[in-house]
Amino acid sequence: MPPAKKIIKRKPGSGPSANYFNEDTQKAIEKYKLEESVKERELLYNTFINPAFKTLVDNLINVYGFQVKYESKEDLRNECIGFLHGIIAKYKPEKATKAFSYFNIVAKNWLTIKSKQNAKGTKTFVSLDD
Repeated sequence: MPPAKKIIKRKPGSGPSANYFNEDTQKAIEKYKLEESVKERELLYNTFINPAFKTLVDNLINVYGFQVKYESKEDLRNECIGFLHGIIAKYKPEKATKAFSYFNIVAKNWLTIKSKQNAKGTKTFVSLDD
């Protein structure tokens, strides 16, 4: 009989990905919006912004249980990240909102709409076998 896995309990917010959307990510998004060089924007996005978006969307999908029939969680995550990437230009830091709050709400709303659209589509779907 293999040994039982040891369960490690820790305080919320103290894990390795606790601060995935931090001040560096906030500054990178603000700099990304102002940057004109494509290479510099690509570097900022790949280094700071994309990993934060991935973790944010993964957490939303897992916490709220978003799912779309005939699509994997990875496909759903990638679509949402693509949407967030396109919406970076609409973020306005001068409105005194943190980037995390803005993108968290936008991603959650997008996932909700996507799930509802899929649910509506599957209700109207009629099988040829029936």
